[in-house]
Amino acid sequence: MPFHGITVIGAGMIGAAHAAAYRQFAHRFGPTGNLHTVCDMNPDAARRLAADWGFAQTETDWRAVIANPEIEVVSVCLPNFLHTEVTLAALAAGKHVLCEKPLALDAASARSVAEVARKARSVSGTVFNYRRIPAIAAIKARIEAGDLGKPVQILVQFQCDYAADPLLPHSWRYELAKAGPGALLDVGTHAVDTMRFLFGDVAEVIGAISTISITERRLPLGATTGHGHVALSDKTAVVDNDDVMSALLRFTNGAQGYLSASRVAVGSGNRLTVEVMGTEGTARFTTEMPSFYEIALRSPDGSTGFTRVMNSPAAPDIGALGTVPHDAVSIGYAEWFGFMLHEFLTCCAEGRPFKNGSIQDGYEAVMILDEIQRASKRDR
Repeated sequence: MPFHGITVIGAGMIGAAHAAAYRQFAHRFGPTGNLHTVCDMNPDAARRLAADWGFAQTETDWRAVIANPEIEVVSVCLPNFLHTEVTLAALAAGKHVLCEKPLALDAASARSVAEVARKARSVSGTVFNYRRIPAIAAIKARIEAGDLGKPVQILVQFQCDYAADPLLPHSWRYELAKAGPGALLDVGTHAVDTMRFLFGDVAEVIGAISTISITERRLPLGATTGHGHVALSDKTAVVDNDDVMSALLRFTNGAQGYLSASRVAVGSGNRLTVEVMGTEGTARFTTEMPSFYEIALRSPDGSTGFTRVMNSPAAPDIGALGTVPHDAVSIGYAEWFGFMLHEFLTCCAEGRPFKNGSIQDGYEAVMILDEIQRASKRDR
């Protein structure tokens, strides 16, 4: 099933990640996989991104993009509050759609997207690129093989410091109505999906606690992109979504989970840390050391100790898609993102569902995020 033009709607920081991954892999699907359009309401931003990654055209109206019959693949890379509207419109137009996380600001909206996607003939998915980390995939395989025994506990922390500076400008990211819960939706979505990917469905949110550590920010004098500094006005606006959120969960397999998401953890950069414990062993990984994960297995004599397991070309995706498919060569964010885009384009080309990060997975994640948000209010 051939597909034609590819578009990225949203020329900001994450739109660039999509554009770069399409540039790397679209050519593998023949001349039909052309880089057609970058769309952004800021025409200069659209032109810059198109020029950087070789897209042929630019547009400022996402509705015009979706109405264009030459475009069949759409990446939705817009602010959180626009995800639902644009994704629904693209699905209704028969496009293949990959929507950035979160799928929606709340479970009711996410459910509407999931229902439409389930009935659509096109391919759709949610951006859960951390599933493609070779170490995470390997840990999942060890869990499924029973190497760690019965699941007991999972700890997942996603810690960033992009909002730690109080002089960063106010933007949609700091408004509950536009961003939803702050750190929880922005990076906690990945933490929740990683938990589900490794341990399965969540049965219950036991409790949660949230903190807003920077309660107001100055308004910018001009437009903002990403997390950069700009000239500030003397006026301020309230921050009404969380900077830090922590939650305690119980899974349907009986295990417990601890999740923590922060956007103000000074020195963290963009760090996902995972530790999985079972009755027979423990596995752990951090994105700060992407070349390996560590595992400790209980031995008959009771001795324990962690062993490093290095990346291997035999790992999922590396041998076929890695730029340098060799033992222990680091595989980082750009590669994980590319692995996801390649799988999505493969599903589009073959006309089969994109299951490893589906729209349904996006909906399931938002339902848990809603429960965590409710628990944080209940447990004050």
